[in-house]
Amino acid sequence: MNQFPVFLGVLRYEFRMQIRRPALWITMILFTLLIVGVGGGVFRGELLRNAESRPLLTLLAQWAYRINTFFPIAVGVLLADRLPRDRRTKTEELFAAAPGALSTRLLGKYFGTMLATLIPVLIVYIAGVGLIAYDAQNALVIPLSLAPFAAINLPGILFVSAFSLACTSIMWTPLFQFLFVGYWFWGNLLETRFGIPTLSGTILTPVGGYMASGIFGEPFIQLGATAMQGVESIILLLAITALVMWTLWGLLKWQQARQ
Repeated sequence: MNQFPVFLGVLRYEFRMQIRRPALWITMILFTLLIVGVGGGVFRGELLRNAESRPLLTLLAQWAYRINTFFPIAVGVLLADRLPRDRRTKTEELFAAAPGALSTRLLGKYFGTMLATLIPVLIVYIAGVGLIAYDAQNALVIPLSLAPFAAINLPGILFVSAFSLACTSIMWTPLFQFLFVGYWFWGNLLETRFGIPTLSGTILTPVGGYMASGIFGEPFIQLGATAMQGVESIILLLAITALVMWTLWGLLKWQQARQ
């Protein structure tokens, strides 16, 4: 059986279900206000400060990194209830009875829910890019903005989405959400000068500091980062994402066999 139509069907279904959730848009609006500020004036001044003296890619990388400091928290929290909700509503049993491999349905769910949750993040990112393009009076900003988003934001979002689906298959959802928020600040934003053991400051951080500084030359986010370290961080995050999804597939297959 051709699995691609099954994958697309599940992806479209999950995308529609997620994009219509009021909680998605309310949460993203709140996080936008957190990042930009209610008025936006101070934020604009910070974003465009010394814009004339900085390369456009560096300015865009700074904006992409700023998006990535808080929005992945919202993504992780919003995706955490997808598998538990399927179990509560018996949708899981309906999917299991439908044609299509478990791996195909799981990938469709993963990409469908992740892409829907990514839409508000992309809207906010594009708004900032538009502001930079208007201030710089340079149309090249728009195509250039694709590279920072792909290198800084996407690996972290993919990483967080995989863990949100996988962990809540064996963990109480509110507990995971609480621990995930704590992990994000501890493992990504905690400065190492405090002397607390942390993953922050390593290439394992999905916040994207090594990509912003190493690849795009943002000088103040991750001091001393090289382009190779930025590439290594991307590869490591994507490899762990694939491993987590493979582990989740094995767990769900084992659970189905026991039923």
